[in-house]
Amino acid sequence: MLMTIVGVLVGLLILGVIIVGVYISIQGDAVMRLLVKKRTKAVLDKVYADRIDFSLEVPFDNVGKQEGTILDAYMRIYLPQEQYSDVLLRGKVNRDGYLREDDYFEAMLVPAGTGEKFVLRFEAYAKNGKSLEEAMENIPDVDVALFADCRGRRELYTVKEYFTLTADEMRALVK
Repeated sequence: MLMTIVGVLVGLLILGVIIVGVYISIQGDAVMRLLVKKRTKAVLDKVYADRIDFSLEVPFDNVGKQEGTILDAYMRIYLPQEQYSDVLLRGKVNRDGYLREDDYFEAMLVPAGTGEKFVLRFEAYAKNGKSLEEAMENIPDVDVALFADCRGRRELYTVKEYFTLTADEMRALVK
């Protein structure tokens, strides 16, 4: 009799775990996308004696079934000095409408089926005694990796997409 009760309880426990697992899988999760193919062209923000500031916008969305959180967003600019040493290119990622100067990304909630846009801000410094126009004259196309660290129901995951800042696009900013 005792073994029957224990067997029934274990069976109910296993059934409960299966039902909860099915329920969780039906609920879905957040799925963030960085829509780099829909990015805007670079626009000039400010001109200094030895640098220009420019920016562009990259939309993103959550195509999942649950609200998600973007905990951090950042970019990596692939312009090593071995490739081209006359320009130092730096950048930061901000939320649209929340531009910050402290290199901090303010985490955000993204409800399912919605999206916003990131503002990618760049600083291009002329180096080696060249003027900005001279330094930008021979700049190559520059690949940029955009990262977003996201969280939904599952563990933290990173979304990474690449796009290219073309040389023509950057040269047009200084003309």
